[in-house]
Amino acid sequence: MTAADEQRSYRELAAICARLEAEAAHHLVGQQDLIRAKDHLDRELHRFRAIQAYIAGCLHTEDLEEFQTLTLEAIIEAFEFETALFLLAGERPDRLAVAAEFGFDEVPEDLAFDPAWTAQRESAVLAAGHPMLAAWPELDLAQAIVCPFDDKDGAFCGLILGGITQESGEFFEPISEEHCSAFTVHVQQAGSLWVKKQLNDEILARNRRLVELTESYSRFVPFQFLDLLKRESIEDIDAGDHVSLDMSVLFADIRDFTPLSENIGAADAFAFLNRFLAAVEPAINQADGFINQYLGDALMALFAGPADAPLICAGAMMEQLRAFNAERRERGEAAIRIGIGINSGPLMLGAIGGGRRLDSNVVGDTANLASRTENLTKLYGAAVLFTGQTLERVADPSGFSYRELDRVVVKGRAEPVTLYELLDADPEAVRRDKLATRELFERALADYRAGHFLDACQAFEACQEQAPGDRTAALYVGRCEHNVAMPPAADWTGISVLDRK
Repeated sequence: MTAADEQRSYRELAAICARLEAEAAHHLVGQQDLIRAKDHLDRELHRFRAIQAYIAGCLHTEDLEEFQTLTLEAIIEAFEFETALFLLAGERPDRLAVAAEFGFDEVPEDLAFDPAWTAQRESAVLAAGHPMLAAWPELDLAQAIVCPFDDKDGAFCGLILGGITQESGEFFEPISEEHCSAFTVHVQQAGSLWVKKQLNDEILARNRRLVELTESYSRFVPFQFLDLLKRESIEDIDAGDHVSLDMSVLFADIRDFTPLSENIGAADAFAFLNRFLAAVEPAINQADGFINQYLGDALMALFAGPADAPLICAGAMMEQLRAFNAERRERGEAAIRIGIGINSGPLMLGAIGGGRRLDSNVVGDTANLASRTENLTKLYGAAVLFTGQTLERVADPSGFSYRELDRVVVKGRAEPVTLYELLDADPEAVRRDKLATRELFERALADYRAGHFLDACQAFEACQEQAPGDRTAALYVGRCEHNVAMPPAADWTGISVLDRK
C-alpha cells in the first residue's frame, strides 16, 4: 500500500468516526429528550391519578368543610406545592372569603379581589409582581397558580390557588406552565363537584320543605284519608271527592267535660284536651286507624279492614287513660272518664265543603250509630260498647272478652241493634268479676227477654253481689222491678226502645 493510499484510508476512517460520534451524540440527545418527556409524562400521570382519587373521595362526603379540605390536600399531593387556598365569592364583588387553607401560619377571613383577575377561565401562573399577589401581601407568595370555577348558573363562584412563599421558595421547584393543564382539570373537577353539592343541597332543602309541608298537611288531613281516596297529595282533593267503603267507626267522648272546662278556664281546657289526646292518640295509630275528626271533647276515628283493630284500640285507649289519670292524681287533679262506641258498616268517605274550605268527613248511618252507641255507655255504665255489625266483622272473636248487653232501637232507626260490652277495656278487678258472672248474666238476660222478671231480678242481683262494679246489672235490677210492678204488654220482646239520642 502506498503512502497515498494510507492517507486516504485514514481520512475515510476519521470521517466514519466523526459521523458515528455525531450520530451517537444525536442519539444521546434523543434519549435525554425521551427521559425528560417520560419524567413529564410520569408527573402528569401522577397528578391525574391523584385527581381521580380526589374525585372518588369527594363523591362519598356530604360535609362541605371536608370537601374543601380534601380539595386542598389533593392539590398538595398532586403538585407538591407549599400552600393552597379555597376561596369563595360572597356578597361583596371586591372580596373573596377564605373557605379553607393549607400551609399558611395565618390567613385573613377574606382577601381583596378584582374580577378582571379571573377574566380567563383557565389556570394562570402568577409571579410575585402580579396584581393579585401584590394585593395579598399577608400571604407572602413568591409564586402561585390560580384557576377560577363557576357555580351551577355559570357565574363566577370562587377560585383555587396553589403557591410557594417567599421564605420557602428555594426549597420547592418553581411553578411552571406545565402545571396548568392538570391544575385546570383539578379545579374544573372541584367546580363540578361543588355544583353537584349545590344542587344536592337544593334538592335536600326542597325535600325537607316538602316533608315539612307534608307533615303539616298530615296533621290536618291524615295520610290514610288520602290513601283511601287514592290521592297522592292534599292538593289533588276537590270538594265532592268520595269513596264508598266498609269501615269501623270509633267515637270517644270525655265525660262531664263542660263543668270541668268551666272550672279550669278556656286556656287550661285546651291544654288539658291536648294532653289527653296525646295520651290516647298513639293507640289509634298503632291499631292502623286514624282520627278523622276532633269534635271538641270527642273524637271520631276510622279503621279499614277487620273490626279486630278498633276493639284492640279501645282496650289500649282505656289502658292509656288509666295511666293518664294516675298522673293527674299525682298532681292533685281529679280522674276523668271516657266512653267509647264502635260500629261497623258501609259509609261514604270524602271531602265536604264549598270549595274554598274543605273538610274530611264520613256520611252514612254507620257513623251515626257509632255516635249513638258511644252515648249509650252512659246508660249502661260501660266503658266500651260495640254493635253486632262490628262483631260480624271481627276476624277472631275468641281473642276478646265481651258480653251481650241489650237489643235496642235507637232514635232515628227502626231496626234493633245488638249491643256488646268489651270487658277487655275494664280495670283488671272489674273485668275479672264480670267474667266470673258472665254465664249468670246471660241467663238473667234470657229470663228478662222471656218476661220472667222475678227470676231475672234475682239473677241480676246475684251478679251485683259478685261483681259490685257491674253497673249494667244494677240497671237491669231496676228494669225488672219496674216490670214486676207494671207488667209490659203481651207482645213483650225484651227490646229496649230509646226515644232520645
